[in-house]
Amino acid sequence: MHCLDGTSSSNPSNVPARLYHPRPIQGDPYYEKVVSQTSQQLQRRGYRVQELKYTVRNQTQKAFLVRPEQHKPAPLWLVFGGNAMVSADWLPFCESILSFKDAGVAQPSFLLVDYPGYGDNGGEPSPSSTLEASQQALEQVLRELAESPPQSVNLLGHSLGAAAASQLAAKLARSDTYKLPPGRLVLSSPFLSIDAMAAVIFGFIPPWVLRTLVTHRWNNAEMVPKAALGGWEVSIIHPKLDEIVPVRHGEELFESIQAQGKECKLLKPEGCGHNDCVFAALRTYAQVLGLSRL
Repeated sequence: MHCLDGTSSSNPSNVPARLYHPRPIQGDPYYEKVVSQTSQQLQRRGYRVQELKYTVRNQTQKAFLVRPEQHKPAPLWLVFGGNAMVSADWLPFCESILSFKDAGVAQPSFLLVDYPGYGDNGGEPSPSSTLEASQQALEQVLRELAESPPQSVNLLGHSLGAAAASQLAAKLARSDTYKLPPGRLVLSSPFLSIDAMAAVIFGFIPPWVLRTLVTHRWNNAEMVPKAALGGWEVSIIHPKLDEIVPVRHGEELFESIQAQGKECKLLKPEGCGHNDCVFAALRTYAQVLGLSRL
């Protein structure tokens, strides 16, 4: 799982190309095996995996819906990955985290969203296209679950996905379209902004130069406080040893929410880094998602 590529480079012109690393799912032997095997494992847990299709800017989009076979009201989680992830990367996470679910806790559904241009999706990734795709994905899954509407809509994003989740949360907080109240917003290894991340990698380049090179303005420092003010219950999971996004980014986001008088959880797992924290700290994620009380 990646945010911005952490490899060293002294060439600032590489910044835009390093922001997105889309990969296909269909036709990739590794992902086809992941989808097949994990679908079987989830089936043994009483779940099924289905494809959801929708359209954004005349381009077909696909997402994986992981849902219980028994249709009962339960939380729905929209899940967004890092810049080198696709939706299929989250299938083992869904299967594994369900093993931590306490008895009596409702079986959640997960919508695993790919950005435009990622997985089998057409289009190009950007903050605006991703926001539009996220809204369309939400509308489609609510139609799919109409017979048994979710109790709540919740968002989980890792790295770049934290920015995708926070901008959707901020948008929904200002919208009258959706009748469900704001739920949980879980941010995993979030950066403050793309500008701040570019400064981490290219600290020797003046900020005004970097701003001309990085035109996609992902900005958690703006969106996360807006989401919190809009009623979203924000939790931040940021490993102390994150080698790509400094833990200070998560700490500053936490402080910005507290400064507004809003509650926020900040958890800093030890012994893991940016690319392995989701699985290494799986129990922490299960607790924050409300699946486990231990």
